[in-house]
Amino acid sequence: MKQEEKIQLINAVLKEYFKTHTEKELAKNFMPLFIKAGIFEKDKKNGWPIRELLRDLNEGKKLKAIPYTIAERKEKNINWFFAPSSEAPQIIEKATIAPKKETSQSKGRSNSDEYYVIDLCDEILKQKASRQHTFDFLRGDGNPGKKLPVDAYYAKKNLVVEYYEKQHTESVSFFDNKQTVSGVSRGEQRKIYDARRKEILPKHGISVVTISYSDFGSTKKLKRNKEVDLAVVRRILKKHIDNL
Repeated sequence: MKQEEKIQLINAVLKEYFKTHTEKELAKNFMPLFIKAGIFEKDKKNGWPIRELLRDLNEGKKLKAIPYTIAERKEKNINWFFAPSSEAPQIIEKATIAPKKETSQSKGRSNSDEYYVIDLCDEILKQKASRQHTFDFLRGDGNPGKKLPVDAYYAKKNLVVEYYEKQHTESVSFFDNKQTVSGVSRGEQRKIYDARRKEILPKHGISVVTISYSDFGSTKKLKRNKEVDLAVVRRILKKHIDNL
């Protein structure tokens, strides 16, 4: 697999993970997720495959390709972490924190299957979605609860579109068994937040449409036959919107 393809899949995995997780996590701890997604065949040397990739990107000054990355420099090495993209500075030089930066339109994420599918929705609905949109009334647990993002919001249609990638429906025990501030496992919390979106948004007059990778076939990564995929998306949207 080419490096560009690995980066796209890594961003897709991290995007899905940080929908329901707010804490930074050591990059090496994501290896079970990356292996399940087919990015790496196996782990070795305590997360070496992902650490090596991040090191190569850093040396080539391309670390922004994975906007979730935090690199904490020590005297002799770098400790690699991933965190929610809106909170993830590129480099931390010991105690100095780089300013936050907007990363939702970064190349890695914009090439993901999620962005591709939302682009199709944009074309069909004839308007640009607000991506990773948040609402003040849609929040996670905690005090105060963090605003829960949605994949795409179409204000003129009062419509939210959520795209579910394969890893969204498959659990990884290393992460999903960890406890959250609300006292439930992360896997259970993800299900709660998915259900909360579907419950709360309609109460505010906003329809929710879920499009799954499985709607396009059985492969992990979409084949991207645009005409065929447009027909699939149009059929799904038509169930909720008239005059398409």
